[in-house]
Amino acid sequence: MSMMKKMMAGLALALVFGAVQARSTVPLVEPERVVVAATADALTAEQVKQAIVRGGAKHEWTVVREEAGKVQLKYIKQNKHEVVVDVSYDTTGFQIRYVGSTNMKYEQANGTAMIHPFYNTWVSNLSRSISTEAATLAAAK
Repeated sequence: MSMMKKMMAGLALALVFGAVQARSTVPLVEPERVVVAATADALTAEQVKQAIVRGGAKHEWTVVREEAGKVQLKYIKQNKHEVVVDVSYDTTGFQIRYVGSTNMKYEQANGTAMIHPFYNTWVSNLSRSISTEAATLAAAK
């Protein structure tokens, strides 16, 4: 391989590596509160809690702690990455909030929480599953 080709290959590799490094963290997205039932179809607080637990279980989130109006869930990926969230709830909806993580590159950068991009995906999937479970419970009323 000529010296020029080696230099070009090295430059391409550096650009790819730099792009991967730049995307290693993204802003942590705190999902908006999700409304799970219209007033006529209101669920009980216990039913919303059931939807949170069942929706979480579908994506291997486990319950760490429960208290009135809040469930703490943990997700472990390949015994390497761990995320903990609080899910606050009432009879009409729920809100997911970041609590902590391990090996997810969490940091504060210029006042913005940054984290591995998978976090936002995992929490989005959790939110959708909880919503689906809540809709199923509301339809069964």
